[in-house]
Amino acid sequence: MAPIICPKCGCKNTTAVSDIKSSNDESTIKATQEKALCYYCNSCETNFGGDTTLLEKSTIRIYVNTYKKDTVSQTINFYKTAAGATVEGPFLCYYPDLPELYLDQEQWARFLKSFYALYVFDWKHDYINTDCSHEFGWDLKIKFEDQEPFVSKGSDCYPPYWDALMDLFVSFGLPNIKNKLA
Repeated sequence: MAPIICPKCGCKNTTAVSDIKSSNDESTIKATQEKALCYYCNSCETNFGGDTTLLEKSTIRIYVNTYKKDTVSQTINFYKTAAGATVEGPFLCYYPDLPELYLDQEQWARFLKSFYALYVFDWKHDYINTDCSHEFGWDLKIKFEDQEPFVSKGSDCYPPYWDALMDLFVSFGLPNIKNKLA
């Protein structure tokens, strides 16, 4: 089984949170890791993961924006609806052949499950590359029915699961908004 990458620091030195240390049996350890929902990063000493069912049920909006400083930006908005979700984005400006998208309830549920499987709720609030000009940036905001919004952002630095998030967008027929902007 491939190691789980920490969403905060990107380290692969993670452990499934359970009593696996009490067992030397490789098959028991592997089975426990495959079933575990929570992990511990031995490098940055943080826990991540867990049951996201409540997050999936209470998510009402996801906003993802990428931008080039003082010039252009690309935004994708997901709005929960009675039928599933409406997806609005940079379609007319950057992708004129891509219509506004609608996800039915099954697609929306599948999207949210995949979205939270990227440990998005465990991302740091700020990813900043201090050695750069801060030319490119991004923002992620998740609104919920019953709790404060979650916000994560970055400047010339991305979370370890950012490319997987872009792949998820593409798998649902959306653009990869990480591509360099004009």
